[in-house]
Amino acid sequence: MSDTAAGGHDPAHHGQDDHGQDDHGHGEEALGPIDITMWGVGILGVALGLLVAICAAFATGVFQAAVPLPF
Repeated sequence: MSDTAAGGHDPAHHGQDDHGQDDHGHGEEALGPIDITMWGVGILGVALGLLVAICAAFATGVFQAAVPLPF
């Protein structure tokens, strides 16, 4: 195999950015404002999901021996 099959790259130039390309970088983009309402709704959804999971665990008897209920 010759160097021309690989695109004619010179091994001495590897690691040098002399062609102006940045394949992995991103442009300087400003982030938008934080949407407090959507974050609040997302956190509320997670909390309600945990509440449902805890209620299901109590209903199936997972916590029966660990936490005595007053009734």
